[in-house]
Amino acid sequence: MWTSFIGFMASGKSAVTSHLQGATSRPAVSVDVLVTEKAGRSIPDIFAQDGEPAFRRREVLALESLDGQRPLLVDTGGGIVESPEAVELLRDRGVVIWLDAPWETIRARLKQSDLDARPLVGRLGWDGLEDLYHRRRRLYAGAADFRLWASGGTVAEVARTSMLRSLIWERRQTGRL
Repeated sequence: MWTSFIGFMASGKSAVTSHLQGATSRPAVSVDVLVTEKAGRSIPDIFAQDGEPAFRRREVLALESLDGQRPLLVDTGGGIVESPEAVELLRDRGVVIWLDAPWETIRARLKQSDLDARPLVGRLGWDGLEDLYHRRRRLYAGAADFRLWASGGTVAEVARTSMLRSLIWERRQTGRL
């Protein structure tokens, strides 16, 4: 069973996945890393040369390449919910947890990150990015089994709550709860 994390860029998906990998010894994968390794190019290069639809298709292919029966922690890109096929794969293979944070928190975190690695920031600007944040909230809500507030607490606290939610979900699915 997979525990997959969705949410807007800078919501904490990578940090929580990394923390859980260390705490549980469960293997973790980053969809963005898989895409860039298979393409041999960076995400900004893929967006610039092939466009966003091609990048979204590469995300689906990356998910399909993973063993659906192997327990994994899956760190997704913020736009994975733009692809219904990707969402279906995530939901079919386990629990999907939405890490949510207010726009102000996301913006502050983004300003402290490497903006060159985030092609949508440059393309949309801050106003366009905020519009995208609000539009995607509906998609995250529709894709997620659980929504966790990912601001105000530590990474360890969010990770611990994520793991508890994942265990509850798994037990419900197997009839052990």
